[in-house]
Amino acid sequence: MTWFFVRHGQSIYNLENKFTGWHNPSLSELGEKQALETAKKLSKYDIDVVYSSALSRSKETAEIIIKNHPGSTKDIISDQLLNERNYGNWSGKNKEEVKNEIGEDNFLKVRRGWDTPPENGESLEDTANRVKQWVEELEKLHNKNENILIVSHGNTIRAISVILGINTKENIHKFELQTGEIFIVER
Repeated sequence: MTWFFVRHGQSIYNLENKFTGWHNPSLSELGEKQALETAKKLSKYDIDVVYSSALSRSKETAEIIIKNHPGSTKDIISDQLLNERNYGNWSGKNKEEVKNEIGEDNFLKVRRGWDTPPENGESLEDTANRVKQWVEELEKLHNKNENILIVSHGNTIRAISVILGINTKENIHKFELQTGEIFIVER
């Protein structure tokens, strides 16, 4: 089984350098182009199943990919467990402003660390605990020959990479996907 993780295309909040979390902005113009480019990159693979988070930026990315991918199923299974990390009180705030308010060390501890959440939000560990159930179900539901497209969010994919043993909670701060980027995992 091959899992094709795709971080959604650039959203309006990404463009404005804001924490998004569970806020629901749409893709920017660049984000739509990134989704189209991702479809082209994936065109050499058949896609048997498509999953997306329940947030607009992921669903829009998935829709653009399958519309422009001749070997893809046209159905999208949306699941809230794949939603981005909840950034709590940081959601909608400019990243640089938050860093200036709390200091770079605290900022990095929350943003790239494993177990420190923003106020009223989720740590990366909380996100991993939420999405672990989804990963376990996915492994039970699909056979070894299927190609599965999963359109989600940077932190959710980072958390899944720890669940799958690709990264560890100690090195996860070094792992990042850019918007529209593909991360392929053989299972």
